[in-house]
Amino acid sequence: MWWLSLASLPLLVSAAVVINAWRNIENYRHRIETDIIQGPNQLGYAGATGRLENVRLLGDGRDTQLRLPGQMRLIVIRMVATATREIGDGWGQCQVSLADGTGRRWLPLDVSLSNDISRDLEPDREPVSGCGITSLKPPQKDHAVLIEEKFVVPAEAVPALSVRLSVAALRPGAIGFPLHLN
Repeated sequence: MWWLSLASLPLLVSAAVVINAWRNIENYRHRIETDIIQGPNQLGYAGATGRLENVRLLGDGRDTQLRLPGQMRLIVIRMVATATREIGDGWGQCQVSLADGTGRRWLPLDVSLSNDISRDLEPDREPVSGCGITSLKPPQKDHAVLIEEKFVVPAEAVPALSVRLSVAALRPGAIGFPLHLN
């Protein structure tokens, strides 16, 4: 029995590696967006109609006196999502990201840093929630919600950027809007 157990060990290890690899591939597939529908104005996705409301490019001295070191830029994205049906928990793991034509991808700043930047830029206003926080309490049918995310990206990537919106239930599907920044 001992020899039989020892002889079956390579088979069991191989099976464990294959099963683990399969799970990792599935997890990776559900974290990235590969089927992106691009639109110029507004698109339907995850029970809502999403549109790009406002895009701000900061860090080069044009919009504010803010200058970021090392040719970096701060991009503030505001999107509006209007619910076309009851969403419930359909927006779980909502994610907004930026991507350029070469496949590079940027995720937003964390919530506390984003709120600090919002208070510095607009001290009289309450910071707007990001996608992750908004997904905890999505809008009711026929109501809209404003989503704001902030990104720090290299200056050379700015002209080719597009914004993507995705939720876990529909990944690898996502919607995207080109930013057309100079």
